[in-house]
Amino acid sequence: MTHMFRQITLAVGLSLGFSIPADAADFAPAVAEFDAAHPDDTRTLAGHVWYPTVTDDAERLLRGSAVWRDITGHINARIAPGVFPVVLISHGMYGNSLNQAWLAKRLAAEGVISILPNHPGTTSFDRDPDQALQLWLRATDLSVSLNQALTDPRFADHIDPTRVAAAGHSLGGYTVMAAAGARHDVAHFNASCADTPDRPDCAALAMWKVGHDAADLDALQSNRSDRRIGAVIALDLGATQAFDPVSLDQIALPVLVLGAGRQDMLDQSIESRALAAGLPAQSVTHVELEDAGHFDFMGLCVPAGFDILKREEPGDEIVCVKGQDARQVQHDRIFGLVMDHLRSAGIMSKT
Repeated sequence: MTHMFRQITLAVGLSLGFSIPADAADFAPAVAEFDAAHPDDTRTLAGHVWYPTVTDDAERLLRGSAVWRDITGHINARIAPGVFPVVLISHGMYGNSLNQAWLAKRLAAEGVISILPNHPGTTSFDRDPDQALQLWLRATDLSVSLNQALTDPRFADHIDPTRVAAAGHSLGGYTVMAAAGARHDVAHFNASCADTPDRPDCAALAMWKVGHDAADLDALQSNRSDRRIGAVIALDLGATQAFDPVSLDQIALPVLVLGAGRQDMLDQSIESRALAAGLPAQSVTHVELEDAGHFDFMGLCVPAGFDILKREEPGDEIVCVKGQDARQVQHDRIFGLVMDHLRSAGIMSKT
């Protein structure tokens, strides 16, 4: 379908008062930056929005890297006519808003707007421990990002606020579960870490002194849910043991829990499997991806990526294990499961 014919088709449908199904059109993926004021005046938000556009122009480079495959898109293109669902995407510990660009880009081509904030204090370029210890603000970051998009003249008229989902990887999985209503329980988490202080989640939260100050406990253990979120996707999440089990059992939203079968980073028995077991059976779908690793939920590596990291950042090369063709296979499967979940949850139409 040509660019001109797509534009005419969409414009005619809208002028006649028809709602164009967001996932029935032929879209190209566009991307733009955003920033947002935060209710916590010590915190500022910035990130990326991926969204559908209609163009036959070539994609442009958004980010190049010696380790990661180039990220391209239609930068700052005009959004396509129509009203679209939204997926809020939360990155992991010391990640950033481009880690799940591969997923957001594919969603944009299907008619989904994805909003990916950088969480202050826990990004690859911002490791401020004072920000990191305010773990409760990660869920608020998602709400603030959605609020900003709903007032952004580029996107406001194209967002369906009744069709919102949240997806998160690793610590981002913790974040989206908190946004769905899971509450942090300091005593429960400390008990789980008593005999395993070196466990990844225990070590990370101890490093940031999360929950160490009594003055933080009310905020940390408060309900940070956003009622606009209608479905959740946890991508090999971490820190499941930090949640109050009662709060998990009370989550009625449809939740897709994807775990990494290789268990190269996280113990599934206390993370994704435990999360799935703690949620109401009627609302959870749990898939443990055979031979998938923790970093398969991130982007593709270039062929030299593993060796570069092994030489320059020893230990970090784990992010590029099976990071090319095998990871693309995992991406295809992950994306299919995400799309199925969004459709079954009513975020996207089932056509």
